Amino acid sequence: MSQTLSHRLAALRSFLAEQDLDGFVIWRDDMFMGEEVRPMDERLAMISGFTGSAGYAVILQDRAAVFSDGRYHLQLENQLDNTLWQWCDSAPDAMQNWLAEGQQTALRLGYDATTTSVARYHKLPEIAEDATLSWQGFARNPLDDIWLDRPVHHRQAAYQLASDITGQSAEEKITALQAELAANGQEGLIISAPDCINWLLNIRGDDLANTPFHLAFAFLPQQGNVVLIEGESPDFETVSWQDFCRTLPKGRYGFDEATLPMALFQALERPEITLEPAPCPIYMPKAKKNAAELAGFREAHLRDALSLCRFWFWLEQCQDITDYQETDLVALLREQRRKDDSYLCDSFDTIMGSGANGAIIHYRAIEGKDSAICQDNLLLIDSGAHYKTGTTDITRTFIIGTPDDEMISAYSAVLSAHIALARAHFPKGVNGAALDAICRAPLWATGRDYAHGTGHGVGHILSVHEGPAHIAKRSGPALDKGMVLSNEPGFYEAGKWGIRLENLVAVTPSKALADGFCFETLTLVPFEQDLIDKTLLDSAAIQWLDHYHAVVFEALAPHLETDVMRHWLSQKCSPLL
Repeated sequence: MSQTLSHRLAALRSFLAEQDLDGFVIWRDDMFMGEEVRPMDERLAMISGFTGSAGYAVILQDRAAVFSDGRYHLQLENQLDNTLWQWCDSAPDAMQNWLAEGQQTALRLGYDATTTSVARYHKLPEIAEDATLSWQGFARNPLDDIWLDRPVHHRQAAYQLASDITGQSAEEKITALQAELAANGQEGLIISAPDCINWLLNIRGDDLANTPFHLAFAFLPQQGNVVLIEGESPDFETVSWQDFCRTLPKGRYGFDEATLPMALFQALERPEITLEPAPCPIYMPKAKKNAAELAGFREAHLRDALSLCRFWFWLEQCQDITDYQETDLVALLREQRRKDDSYLCDSFDTIMGSGANGAIIHYRAIEGKDSAICQDNLLLIDSGAHYKTGTTDITRTFIIGTPDDEMISAYSAVLSAHIALARAHFPKGVNGAALDAICRAPLWATGRDYAHGTGHGVGHILSVHEGPAHIAKRSGPALDKGMVLSNEPGFYEAGKWGIRLENLVAVTPSKALADGFCFETLTLVPFEQDLIDKTLLDSAAIQWLDHYHAVVFEALAPHLETDVMRHWLSQKCSPLL
């Protein structure tokens, strides 16, 4: 049975009245606190129509708002019905300011305790320091009862990855982690982040469309075998959360308050149980890829580059490209990748933004609501895939027809920024904030900037957005050998077009800087030379670009099927100097 957004909002407000609540907060997260959620857990989209991957909603009886960051501002404006919703930036004090607009000094708000992490729960009192807020948690989200056509999820058991792909057996990883527990005097570790569990146990799954996770929690005792909680696997003991909470013996246990749901924390609270919060100790070893994982990344990027270049070749040969819709090209690119027998799934929903849609940073083309491909305009394609050996994420901006001078100027500035980061050498201990400034400097020099981070970590056949390292204005942990991150500066002209240029890079020892690092570029796809004004690039940038294109041609040309395609690639990779 279909429901309109207004009917769903009215149903939730009826629930609020029944519970004597003034409002309810809907986080975008599910109970696993990941970026991607199953269709059955897309509650924020269900109630508001906003499909971004980050944000939250606050619903009061007389008004409602969705909050998200700068990546989604245009998307919020386009997707929300302004007769039902306001949209706001998700700044730290955004909810407080929005609540204060109603001049209400005492509010009783509900929240879903299964999608609220322990860390977020502890921050709830900070939301409105000048107002009197009280909070009531629910172990079941009221939207699940309102959502009459809620999708049903059918899951499969987890499967194992071979040790030649992972480079380390699950037994070796577990033994090392158990030694840390012993050194800390802890009887065990409660692991609540699925990427950490999948990495530790060398398992993967198909619970999500674009992320090969098996969704579960896990318990690692200091001695003994790992237990999967709410998981399915022929290789590990599995239990329900209720049974685990009931039978956990007396002891000290570590947990990560950033990812453990409050409802599960409360179920474990007993006098004989001591829960000790700390960042999950799996994050850092998972982020620093070993030699086998990096080799897998390189193979995956070769396969992915061939698929993308075949698509690009078709794109340029197509005589009636403006008869195609954005979603048509999304499907064609996916089919091209699927021809590779190592392909598992896309690593996220492809961003296929033609013209003005390219300026929407995390645009998602929806069939029936998307645009036709624009002539004499830019086409931004941000896409990627998981393969049996590794994960890719690449953005290229193409020209359909003839570019104007502003497009060329902006593209050249973004490319200069991209190359500045790709060429960077940096000392041990440097974090992503310093590198973010290095990347933005060429854009700042032209009066340009972008409202997103410069780079995110990338998991090995795991989440395409992986912590804890990143390249952004905010501080984070120091970059270290083996980390794989994105390099993706951009520039966006709202209502006209967008430009983003993204490669994945691996942190590797620098030959020029003692005890320092530089980047190995993993992605192998040319840049759009028809959009490059070489007079706007310095000689070092041009040298880097010519070397990169030579590497790309040498890697890809032997695998292309025809002389025509090899000649096409040679033109794309021709030197500027």
